[in-house]
Amino acid sequence: MLAVVHKGIAIPIFWMLLDKRGNSNTNERIEIIQRFICIFGKSRITQVLADREFIGKEWLSWLDQQNIQFCIRIKKNAKVSNSEGRIVQIHELFRDLKPNQVVRHSRALNVDGVCVHVWASKLKDELMLVASNTQAIDAIASYKKRWEIETLFGCLKSRGFNLEDTHLTDQDKFSKLLAVYSIAFCWAYRMGIWHHDEIKPIKVKKHGRFENSLFRLGFDLIVEGLKYALFHQDDSKILNIIDQLRCCNRLLKSKYDFCRVQRLII
Repeated sequence: MLAVVHKGIAIPIFWMLLDKRGNSNTNERIEIIQRFICIFGKSRITQVLADREFIGKEWLSWLDQQNIQFCIRIKKNAKVSNSEGRIVQIHELFRDLKPNQVVRHSRALNVDGVCVHVWASKLKDELMLVASNTQAIDAIASYKKRWEIETLFGCLKSRGFNLEDTHLTDQDKFSKLLAVYSIAFCWAYRMGIWHHDEIKPIKVKKHGRFENSLFRLGFDLIVEGLKYALFHQDDSKILNIIDQLRCCNRLLKSKYDFCRVQRLII
């Protein structure tokens, strides 16, 4: 799945159903990026963010050759050469890193046959290593936005639409259902933004996070309207929500440019 980072969530754009176990290969990743480029243009991409399973020489080389900036997490046992020219596991170059410290290695490193700049951050006992083809950014800060696609998956699965409970195995049917879910997700999220901005802000807890998510707020509003229509044989409430959505679209178009892509997550 390819998604766009927006206001703390990932908006699904393209996806590809794989008839195999495991991860996508390089050709499949390139294909889904090219689908995006054909419609929106390469200039819309600021960065591509991806996790540790989305690595490899051909993939990173293609992104670099296309002048597409990337921030991709790499495995701590990736082989690189140290200052003495000896091949070591990359985590050994950051053995003196302190907790919560973020550093960029002083020289470019050859990872999977591609010259990249590597940032490292130590969170408790876990070392996070992120490779990028530019040194002009904080790759760790950019990469952390990749978590937003996990939030999206949570909304599609356990925290909203229960996608996995459908038990669909036909790829064509599943892809069509995912398209419907994606539209419904965007509807719920837009409703949440509108209600938070224009009606009643969501309470902020002591740790600085919302008491409820924007998606969940909009989702609950839509569900409440549908339930009312079903049990009371009165569709006025859901029609009111649809009217609110139209209003929401007008307000949001005046505030945000939804066609302006900042970061892509794969």
